Amino acid sequence: MGDHDNLRELWSEDELDTALSRLNSAVRTDAHALARARAELMAAAGGPEQGSTMSTQTSRPKRRWVRWAAPAAAVAAVVAGLLVAQTVSFNGNPPGAVAAAAELNAAADRVGASDPPVGPGQYRYVGTHAWWMGMGAPEGKMLAVLEENLIEQWAPAEFDQEWMQRRQVTGNHKVLVGTEEEVKASGMLGGRRPGQGEKRARCGDFYAADEGREPCTREGAWQVPTPAFLASLPKDPRQLYDRLRADTEGRGPGPDEEMLVYVADVLRSGTVPAEIRANLYRVLAMVPSIEITDRAANLAGKVGVAFGIGDEEDRMEIIIDVATGQFIGERKTAGDDIDGIEPGTVISFTSVETAVVDKIGTPPTS
Repeated sequence: MGDHDNLRELWSEDELDTALSRLNSAVRTDAHALARARAELMAAAGGPEQGSTMSTQTSRPKRRWVRWAAPAAAVAAVVAGLLVAQTVSFNGNPPGAVAAAAELNAAADRVGASDPPVGPGQYRYVGTHAWWMGMGAPEGKMLAVLEENLIEQWAPAEFDQEWMQRRQVTGNHKVLVGTEEEVKASGMLGGRRPGQGEKRARCGDFYAADEGREPCTREGAWQVPTPAFLASLPKDPRQLYDRLRADTEGRGPGPDEEMLVYVADVLRSGTVPAEIRANLYRVLAMVPSIEITDRAANLAGKVGVAFGIGDEEDRMEIIIDVATGQFIGERKTAGDDIDGIEPGTVISFTSVETAVVDKIGTPPTS
């Protein structure tokens, strides 16, 4: 056996210093920062990665071995003093949640202070590529199909100016339950679905006329992130967590999952400022049951880390490029309680692209 056979991979000096500084500051500040530092030091000490439950996880490529003397001893002392076996919870949270918190807080740190500005005459483009599931039981037989949708939106620099939205059901689909012939005969496919085509409206209020009111009169919410609503959100992550917990109380299948659903609702708009996106990641890091479900989640060619919460019926995930803090999209997979659908089947996903463009109705060139 060679000298290196018993060595575990350790961090560079910069990475080690960063982890130790986070630990020191965490002791003085809050438990969530401490959890993050603990998780990072566990990784530095060579412990197995926590939180991944999917067989598609890819292994990390090995980096060059680095020998340490005093720094390694310092890490060992910290780990021995503050960390226990990974089967034991930290601050009441399971190990998977601790690992997810570390990744989410790291992603928040990488979001950046601001987004590329939208100048006069420019538009923020948000392109959403979605596969959504429809279910039905014509003649008593369960059918389920995924359909491809494309939604493009152009938002001006001034919120109360004219927006544009273009929606299309492409015709591409995948039958999950039943046969192609049964699904086509059922009328479930979306060629006649309302809402397709092009719409223009001030404030992005595209359905104001259908609802018998003037544009720009919608009340802001997590699902309608108006500037007034976004400005009302607390800037402190703990206060924002409390606000989200209160707003989701009594809703959905469970309190933790509904918090994740509401965060996905607001992030998919593509109009949430960078500072708030970062704070939302920090909020999710505090959710007790969140975990990393896939470290190589692929949404329409974009790869990121999936953070999920689920129950017997389904699992909700948001996908983040943790290297940049960019929100990539969301995904939902079937649990054990959806009739006729194999557990683990993807039953919906969306990928989101944002860019600044010079002309309404024109997608980005790259």
